[in-house]
Amino acid sequence: MTEMVPEEVTRRLRGLVAARSVADREGVGMETVDPDEAMLRGPGAADVTERLEKVLSVEARTDDEVDDPVEYRRALDTLLGAARRAGDKLDADPTAPLTPVETMALEAVVRTDGSRPSLLVRDGEVDADHPTAGDWSGTLRDTKEVLRTPISAVGRVEPVNATGRNFFGTCWVVDAGAALALTNLHVVEAMWKRLPFQMQRTERGFRIRDGVFVDFVAESGSVRSNRCRVVEAVVPGEDGEDYERLDAAVLKLEPLADGKIPAAVPVRADPDGPAGMLFSFCVVGFPGAPRYSGGVHEGVDWTWVNSTLFGNRYGVKRLAPGTAHRPLGSFEHDPRRWVFGHDPTTLGGNSGSPLLNWLDGAPGGFGLHFAGISVDTNIAHAIVACAEQLRAMGVPVEEPGP
Repeated sequence: MTEMVPEEVTRRLRGLVAARSVADREGVGMETVDPDEAMLRGPGAADVTERLEKVLSVEARTDDEVDDPVEYRRALDTLLGAARRAGDKLDADPTAPLTPVETMALEAVVRTDGSRPSLLVRDGEVDADHPTAGDWSGTLRDTKEVLRTPISAVGRVEPVNATGRNFFGTCWVVDAGAALALTNLHVVEAMWKRLPFQMQRTERGFRIRDGVFVDFVAESGSVRSNRCRVVEAVVPGEDGEDYERLDAAVLKLEPLADGKIPAAVPVRADPDGPAGMLFSFCVVGFPGAPRYSGGVHEGVDWTWVNSTLFGNRYGVKRLAPGTAHRPLGSFEHDPRRWVFGHDPTTLGGNSGSPLLNWLDGAPGGFGLHFAGISVDTNIAHAIVACAEQLRAMGVPVEEPGP
């Protein structure tokens, strides 16, 4: 008997799929539609498959997004079939439990139909006219110039001979003069696990002799790089369990001969983003290849489906838009009240990514992404709630403006 995924876990997912359909039918922006209300109306299975066919057909994609047209079409047909079955079920009963395959199909839908896209960064910008950009196209055009600096400040933390499958996570420059970048504590722990003989413990964290770098380019289709060496990692003075733990660390960088420290992203103790009061924001980072247990579910290899539809390009710089849907105080086992849930598309390599208020004239980072619960939510630390701890590690945290 197939195990079902509980409705409370997939509620946000099915709400996003339905909201996209409602928005298209009514000719309004998706972010103006309430996902919970839309969910009760059903997603409209035919609407879902029609828009997927429109944005994901071979003809709609660029040549470098389709390695093998035959395999690509086979992956798309697999997704269309699973999405149609899930849509038919929810049209009949919006609260019906979903199988793992139906859940994965809907997750692939929101990543590709313009709801919560993950868009490649090339030459420091995103293609606002990409078929999967959806309603975000206008915002991407409007923010193109103001995002250049923060996008350039986001780097891939990596070992020697890094690849899209061989890296530690994401970081972002928070103090260019002091050459400091912010990342996750668990990214530093991954470095320690891989390179214990290159890292020496200190009172504040680790001194790193060699073997860890940051590349501030790492874009698809580019042979450029802007690499710095990581020479030190500063970690929090306190530890804890679950969400009591501050999953943050500061990296001290040293430019290589052909590299330089990009301009910093302001780190802002802005409460509005974590409270869910921003209309939207974006995450910039390096999502890695998806990991599903065993890869195959009910005969469908979803690792292959997702990789094929994403052009097999992972571990490269991407931008993902979204909103905060679980504000500060929403999580159990969060005694410090410093985590919140958000819904842009992220994957493992996004650890350490900034959440950027892209509608601000000078975008700053108000959150630090550190985890995700598949289907349900992503999780970030609110800068406003951990500002004291970050300052103690050397991060210059700004107070919000008037």
